[in-house]
Amino acid sequence: MNSAYAAAARLGVRVVYNAEVVGLSIRDGRFESATVRRPEGEAEIRAKSVVLAAGGFESNLEWLADVWGEAAKNFIVRGTPYNTGTVLRLMLDAGAEPVGDPAQCHAVAIDARAPKFDGGIVTRLDSIPLGIVVNKHGDRFYDEGEDYWPKCYAIWGRLVAQQPDQIAYSIVDSKVVDRFMPSVFPPIVAQTIRELAALINVPAGTLTSTVEGFNMAVRPGHFDHQALDDCRTEGLVPNKTHWAQRLDTPPLLAYPLRPGITFTYLGVKVDERARVVMKGGLADNIFAAGEIMAGNILGRGYVAGVGMTIGTVFGEIAGTHAAGVLEQ
Repeated sequence: MNSAYAAAARLGVRVVYNAEVVGLSIRDGRFESATVRRPEGEAEIRAKSVVLAAGGFESNLEWLADVWGEAAKNFIVRGTPYNTGTVLRLMLDAGAEPVGDPAQCHAVAIDARAPKFDGGIVTRLDSIPLGIVVNKHGDRFYDEGEDYWPKCYAIWGRLVAQQPDQIAYSIVDSKVVDRFMPSVFPPIVAQTIRELAALINVPAGTLTSTVEGFNMAVRPGHFDHQALDDCRTEGLVPNKTHWAQRLDTPPLLAYPLRPGITFTYLGVKVDERARVVMKGGLADNIFAAGEIMAGNILGRGYVAGVGMTIGTVFGEIAGTHAAGVLEQ
């Protein structure tokens, strides 16, 4: 970001901070001006073209509650509290074609002890493939070893969101403590399953049964946490497909999990030039890039790096064609 801002400064770009877009003037599908609120008051900024890159609505807790209901109150927002979806809502109200499911989002399992906003990547938990995950009742609910972590880590926020009280626990033993990026928060440590259950407030009997059943279902294999290995379970619902090892080497470690929202997929529809599609046709001077148009690329799921890619790639496409409007 520092490099990007420095490059902009060299080109003579003026960056205005503490400036919230609170209104858009769009006439016959064409952008005319934006109303911007600053500490000294509101101002109208007119332009021949505009690039919308204001993100989704992941920080708008009321909008999330409209989609998720009561579960949304337990969500944690990984990034800024300012991505409230104001510009997205203004565009939808102005007749932009929506794209994407409002219930779909990039949501990872993060440490439940993280702050409500701005915890960042250091609160993400990557221990999940190397152990088991249980809900508040002590039951497993999904295959922790389904696929490579960069391909499936972003499904775990939604999975935890579907559990009672939107809470779960990643449990590993000491064999794997040096094989994942730890949370910024320390693990909850115990020597026995029953002791751990008491510390995380999970029924000891159920958790003991879950761990014992898992250990009995593990089949011999060659463990390799960097490959889709042959360490799996048999006879469980759900089974663990890869990286299944017995939890038998104390101390045992647990991390509490909550859904961590990174960004939402509902956005404005764009064409190949990143022009926004309005219900009456194309807006030839309104362009969009990044999370505000994520639904054009992401229907569900996530692969590591896609968020940065849609910002970078469509940022260049949108910027190029927005600048082209000035030459017309």
